[in-house]
Amino acid sequence: MYKNILCAVDVSSEGEIVLLKAAALAELYGSQLSIAHIIEYTFLPKDYQKKLKEDVLPVIQEMTKKHNIKKKNRYVKFGKPYSEICALENKHNIDLIVIGSHEKRGVKAFLGSTAHAVLQQATCDVLLVKLR
Repeated sequence: MYKNILCAVDVSSEGEIVLLKAAALAELYGSQLSIAHIIEYTFLPKDYQKKLKEDVLPVIQEMTKKHNIKKKNRYVKFGKPYSEICALENKHNIDLIVIGSHEKRGVKAFLGSTAHAVLQQATCDVLLVKLR
């Protein structure tokens, strides 16, 4: 059913929960699994951005190693998370995006979230993994 699955994660235990679900689906469908971590674009100096990426890479490498995700299917990018995730969808023929979503109430519900923006912008199916 799905040939190319993109799992958008953060580098926390919640990211691992989302990746576990995506990996299970990839195994079930015999899909290629890719992983993306987007560092929110910042106007800080380039060397600080480089450090942010260097700090994240070992964690992403460990996550991909656990799930046998090929290096070529690992993406760490800077920018608006929803925009970068949707750009990866289009560039790599992704047919399912798996992303975590926190329950929001009150004022926070009106502010939107990355998961909501991806759901609105993506042209493929999106699986929201509910995080508490």
